[in-house]
Amino acid sequence: MAERKKPQASKNVSAREPASGKNARESEFRYQDLLQHLPVGVYRTTSEGRIIEANQALADILGCKKIADLWQVNVNDFYVKKKARRDHLQRLAASLAAFSEFELRSKDGRTIWVRDYPRAVKGPDGRVLYYDGLLVDISERMLFEAALRQSEQDYRQLFENAHDAIVIFTMQDEIILDVNFRACELYGFSRQEMIGISLEKISKNVRRGKLRIKNILQEKIFHNFETVHFRKDGSEMLLEINAALITYKKQPAILSINRDITSRKLMEAAIHRMAYQDSLTGLPNRSLLQDRLVQALKQAKRHRKKVTLLYLDLDGFKAINDAFGHGIGDELLKVVSDRLQNQLRSSDTVARLGGDEFLILLPEAGRVRAGSNIAGKILAEIRRPYLIAGRSMQISTSIGMAIYPHDGCSAETLIKKADQAMYAAKAKGRDTYCCYFKKKKSGR
Repeated sequence: MAERKKPQASKNVSAREPASGKNARESEFRYQDLLQHLPVGVYRTTSEGRIIEANQALADILGCKKIADLWQVNVNDFYVKKKARRDHLQRLAASLAAFSEFELRSKDGRTIWVRDYPRAVKGPDGRVLYYDGLLVDISERMLFEAALRQSEQDYRQLFENAHDAIVIFTMQDEIILDVNFRACELYGFSRQEMIGISLEKISKNVRRGKLRIKNILQEKIFHNFETVHFRKDGSEMLLEINAALITYKKQPAILSINRDITSRKLMEAAIHRMAYQDSLTGLPNRSLLQDRLVQALKQAKRHRKKVTLLYLDLDGFKAINDAFGHGIGDELLKVVSDRLQNQLRSSDTVARLGGDEFLILLPEAGRVRAGSNIAGKILAEIRRPYLIAGRSMQISTSIGMAIYPHDGCSAETLIKKADQAMYAAKAKGRDTYCCYFKKKKSGR
């Protein structure tokens, strides 16, 4: 198939650009501002251990004064137990994500404990490109747990001044026996109000809580499970729980260390949205689409099925931007996004690449006829008139279609072939679709 280059958009209109320069700079500024204000260390490292992105919180945890000092170190050198680090990387490479706790020796000579929430980012060939994630200093908690084995005086001092909420309750009926100041502050009760009530009254999922207690009784200790509790005012909070079986006043009881992770989860969700979601339309972005395409191709290869990919470029969008401005153009893109989603099934994915370009993954439409039917419906849907801010307008779209394995076996190849087919549709007069390997045109 002959390739034709699309005319280059003007500097004021980004018909083919991922986003305007100003929007890109603003997004980068917001991302960096969020990164630097997170209370946890954020990192990105190469597979060899070189740090390529970090925030100041990470520098503080590792004992460095400035972020720039991190470029001179290798993260592998911080680990007290090197084998634990190697085993951790092997698990990451196999499962993409896991979290673990490690003992580190910081740059300034301190021994610290951290919890690592990493993610292995892989390329289409399955090789690890880099690791990114969050690092939380848990030294205080580890010191606290060790101090529980010390004298009652030391225990009480730490108990009252611990950063996390601590609740001690009976095993059978879950009656609260003791709490520290942080627990009262977290739940909104006074110590007198909390002591004597059942934990069931402040737990959202009582049944799951009882199963956890059963496990604690069997294993003597239970680390890192999440649950939802209620504050005195009825509001909910997400807690990370570490619990252990102890002896309290010569009677068996359960000690629970509760950390409010509601804000952290919101931050993680915000970071995830920034990494995988288009900020204008809320659709998946190219990164998430490519991840799903790679997985779809693996499934298709395993089950000997086909996968269809559609590449869309709006016709006449630049003229609307020129005539009415980018604000109207953005609203139009949102409506187009809604229309595209309404034409697809739950198994399909529509992603915005930027500007007026979209990719649609159809993992269950492997035949040309099925893909053609969907392309025809999309053409008709996009062609319907729009009413944006009281203005009536109309656009169309050109669609390129590529099918696995006829047109390629990798995500990059399929995207490229679908893009080329879209150019062919443009050359044939727009408002149509073209298959890469058949160069087929649908009637308008």
